[in-house]
Amino acid sequence: MIKHFDVVVVGSGPGGFTSALILARQGFKTALVEREKLGGTCLQRGCIPKEGMYQIARSAHFLKKRLGVSVPLDFEKALLKVRERINKIEENAKFLLKKEGIVLVEGSAKLVDEKVIKVGRNTYLKADHIILACGSRQKEAGVSAEDLLTGKVKPKGKILIEGSGATACELSFILSVFGFEVFLKVEGRLLKDYPVEEEFVEKLERELEMCGVKFTTTNEDADLLVKATGRVPNLCEEEFPFLERDEEGYVKVSPYMRTNLQNVYAVGDITKPMGASHAIAKAKSACQCIMGCPQPYRPELVPVVICSALELGFVGSMKEGRRIVKTLNANTKSFVNGWNGMISIIVDEEERLSYSSMLGECVSEPMNIASAIIGSALWDQFFFSNNYTHPSICESFSDLSLEFMFNLLNL
Repeated sequence: MIKHFDVVVVGSGPGGFTSALILARQGFKTALVEREKLGGTCLQRGCIPKEGMYQIARSAHFLKKRLGVSVPLDFEKALLKVRERINKIEENAKFLLKKEGIVLVEGSAKLVDEKVIKVGRNTYLKADHIILACGSRQKEAGVSAEDLLTGKVKPKGKILIEGSGATACELSFILSVFGFEVFLKVEGRLLKDYPVEEEFVEKLERELEMCGVKFTTTNEDADLLVKATGRVPNLCEEEFPFLERDEEGYVKVSPYMRTNLQNVYAVGDITKPMGASHAIAKAKSACQCIMGCPQPYRPELVPVVICSALELGFVGSMKEGRRIVKTLNANTKSFVNGWNGMISIIVDEEERLSYSSMLGECVSEPMNIASAIIGSALWDQFFFSNNYTHPSICESFSDLSLEFMFNLLNL
């Protein structure tokens, strides 16, 4: 059976779902293929359940840190509440697909040629454009963060987490606050593959230790070993032939997310770099190309936040230039709440804002302001003239711009 569409999207994670929604709203007849549950890893096993558990842990940690009040936490009960919300999000997402006229096709997909996707045994979807958003999978075998966040594996006793990336940082904090004895095995530097300043990482490490996380370089005897050692593209070459890949298995794409096949685009974790925020940015670029108003995907404009003992956010490129660092103790909202942290920017030789990072409580939202002005030579005027609620973390950007302008006057 052959069904005809303008666009077929494979994968319903952030990249795939965003792509389908944008194009359907622009009048494209769209099909969305998903072999498992709607929302992919992000909604079902990753970003969203992690966010729910993180906020519970953060609230309990704040009460203990500021008021000395210990809140007894039950991991399984908390996860059950979070899973209820996830089910509701999935239900709402299905309603939205139906409302926008997107056809949800359940089953495993195979790329027959650059205009045909086969689903299951005998369903063929033909389209002018195909967007692949197949996601990623755990690099190493063993118990993963996904297993814990779905309830497949229950945490217990002494837990050893292997890894140095975002997942390791986030999971170690959550499990420690929930009362488990957590060891974090790190090879080399924590967050060594991320563009983050050394002193920010060192401060995050100290905060994790204050939460009870113990750093180690050896294999500790533990009741549970969790692998958080990275992910790889989830794209079987037999099911998706013809596509050019690099040596690590990522699909090669143009700045507009087009593959070597003229009508096939790739977004999400099957292309570099990984991450939900990047997946959405890539999806927007692919859709704009299909709609005839191409805008390149620019990874340096995508903010990333790691939610651990403190939130660590960054955006831009760490070029050579003038660096300004300020403590968040100077910020009234941060100080009155007993928060701590830092904010930094790098201004390149042309006095354009090339990089910004923040470490502290509740910095994930302010990072979006910085991302809007990366690459601009007028960043200081934007930060200074913009109006902010008071008190707010965002006021730190105004302080940074004032310091920069003051330094210029005194050169």
